Amino acid sequence: MNIRFYRSSFLDFWKVKNQFLRATCLLIILSFIIDLYYRFFIVDSFSHLGFVWKMIYFKYLLSKLGLCILLYISYFILDKSALLYAIYLVLTFLFYLPIATLFALSDSSYKPFACTLFFIATFYLSTFVKIKIPQIEVKQKMADIFLITISILILLVFVILFRDNVYWNSLLLKDIYSIREIFSDKISGATNYLYHMSVKTILPVALIHFMIRKKVFYTFIILFAFLYLYLISGNKIVYFSIFIYIFFNFSHRDFVQKTILYFQLVIVALFLFPLVDSLVLSPNPVLVGTFANRFLFIPALLTQWHFEYFDGRPFFFAESHFFRLYFQSPYDLPVGYQISQVYLHTTDAYANNGVVSDGFMNLGYIGVVLYSLIVAFLFGVIASFKLNAGYFGLYFMYIYMLLSAPLLSCFITGGILIFFIMAVFINNKNVKEVGL
Repeated sequence: MNIRFYRSSFLDFWKVKNQFLRATCLLIILSFIIDLYYRFFIVDSFSHLGFVWKMIYFKYLLSKLGLCILLYISYFILDKSALLYAIYLVLTFLFYLPIATLFALSDSSYKPFACTLFFIATFYLSTFVKIKIPQIEVKQKMADIFLITISILILLVFVILFRDNVYWNSLLLKDIYSIREIFSDKISGATNYLYHMSVKTILPVALIHFMIRKKVFYTFIILFAFLYLYLISGNKIVYFSIFIYIFFNFSHRDFVQKTILYFQLVIVALFLFPLVDSLVLSPNPVLVGTFANRFLFIPALLTQWHFEYFDGRPFFFAESHFFRLYFQSPYDLPVGYQISQVYLHTTDAYANNGVVSDGFMNLGYIGVVLYSLIVAFLFGVIASFKLNAGYFGLYFMYIYMLLSAPLLSCFITGGILIFFIMAVFINNKNVKEVGL
């Protein structure tokens, strides 16, 4: 009995050690690949957006030291929760690595770098969030009926509104911006909220639920709804998120293994993108621009701009309906267009800002601290639900949403509050956290 116990303990320890070393090595490799990408692809092809090359060796060493600190913290998170460790790895990859590259290789400000480092390090506090989530027992058949019914009703709302305004070119990522413009002109305030909550939470929960339950017919109905909403809107995130949900649902049952596999595929993709661009899609860097630049470097650049613009002049949520009663916006344009006008000299684009720069924009450094604590608490609550590992794809998309949208929008328009409600009704009987 004792021999079996010690053998099991040793195997668990070795599994933790092995996963930690593999994930750590992959993040280090990714950090150097992102640096090389910036030097050889981003600066040359997208200098018109504001990317410049100015390597500062001290800052470069400081950026790598920051990564070492985050990796050191990660080991203690892994010891507490496999799910939170996996989320922490994704946060480090999407938030820290790109901002660290801009900090070191374009001589950007210390402030966005230091605040992002603080934001991720604070995530360790999520391991202390222990909430007993009330579970309302719902029969699986009733949950199936509810999810498929609400998904079909959502689809019908947009079919009635848009009818045959379906743009097949968007499947090839063509005419995206003109399609978005038509969609924006036609959609109203209420349906706009419904659209975003549907594609970011309601339909993803339904899709993952039916994939876990192996309900093939219902799964295809949800996939059709996703595809239709993409074809009428040209929203690329809706398109790509489908593959994210499917990938994380059918990959490993272990949260950390899912993340390790994702990192491995990202490394392969980053090597292939320039080759395909040069050999097949030349002379335009389509894949490098659509994926590497859009998902990694653009959010980091926008974060840098927001920190620079709002340094010393907090905005105090002046665009929020409630806070408008107390604070008046000093700008004629919404903040996103104001940033575009200042840095891109155009108002045709909206410069999104993520959770770190949103906190700084509204409340200065106090906002960064407050938002960091809120995000740590948010994922601590998510971990407390102990849902099936297939939902990791949804958590991944929430992380990306935090990278490119204000925090309040993530909770309301992004549907995170709705997710909390839906998660309570998902039958978790006999479902344990899949991890260590």
